[in-house]
Amino acid sequence: MLDIFLTTLPIYLMILVGFASVRSGYLDAALIGALSQFTLKIALIALIFSAIALPRDSSLNTPFLAAYLAGSLATLGVGFALVRLALRQPAPDGWVLAMGMACSNSGFLGFPIASLVFGQDGAVVFAMTMTVENAVMLPLAVLLAGAAGQGGRLGALLAQAGRRIVTNPLMIAVTLALLVRVSGLPLGAPISRTITMLSAAAAPVALFVIGAAMAQARVGGHWRRVGAVSLGKLALHPALVALALFTVPGVPPALIPVGILFAAVPMLTIYPLLAAPFGLGAVASTALIVSTGLSVLTVSAVLALML
Repeated sequence: MLDIFLTTLPIYLMILVGFASVRSGYLDAALIGALSQFTLKIALIALIFSAIALPRDSSLNTPFLAAYLAGSLATLGVGFALVRLALRQPAPDGWVLAMGMACSNSGFLGFPIASLVFGQDGAVVFAMTMTVENAVMLPLAVLLAGAAGQGGRLGALLAQAGRRIVTNPLMIAVTLALLVRVSGLPLGAPISRTITMLSAAAAPVALFVIGAAMAQARVGGHWRRVGAVSLGKLALHPALVALALFTVPGVPPALIPVGILFAAVPMLTIYPLLAAPFGLGAVASTALIVSTGLSVLTVSAVLALML
């Protein structure tokens, strides 16, 4: 357990550096938006290409995709039911809180830890979890929350969700990378090296951005809801994904612990932005900070159980 904790500690120290740099005023908080945009729209896209398009000797695993999706959908549904029944939250709030339980921070936190612990398998699983989250989980959760609050606008909400999917830079990158991989189109050494160099920047900059974002987040009360979302993300999601990965036939055994790890990390950094239109920005911000802090121990515990 101690060895695993020390292995993952640099990840959290990098987050702490970002947090301290902004909270202390050493870096202007206004600069973090540009860093976040670089990470999301440049470095992560390069990382997706590096994980999907550049390897030519393996393919994305359909059973893994199906299992990870099933576990995440189960988390969304169970989380919604628990929030509605136990906390008596309205339906729109229930879907937003369940979204925090079912959508991982695959790009900014899952990949750095997975690549450190599992090597190349971390990049393979990263490509698949990003596809599940961006193509299905996030659009579906936002759609359900919006439909629950405005039942008469389902058609407009569906159209809006569709536009978000087809215009999402990460989904465009996944699609193009798959086309390159399937077609066997050679990218050439200069382009491949450029992609590799950019993708190498994704992990450290993303971790720094997480800390900087936490330094700017609004922290409030709402501890029952915060506790429910944090517990759902750090315990329920990895448990249901693990169940699905062990149950669905055809999932490579080597990818199972990697998938569980991705499910065990905290929710995505933009969760407060997605929750804000529903009046839950403060709850989401607090849940993000609490779950990220607790994950220092819970992620180490999950890894200790698997390794």
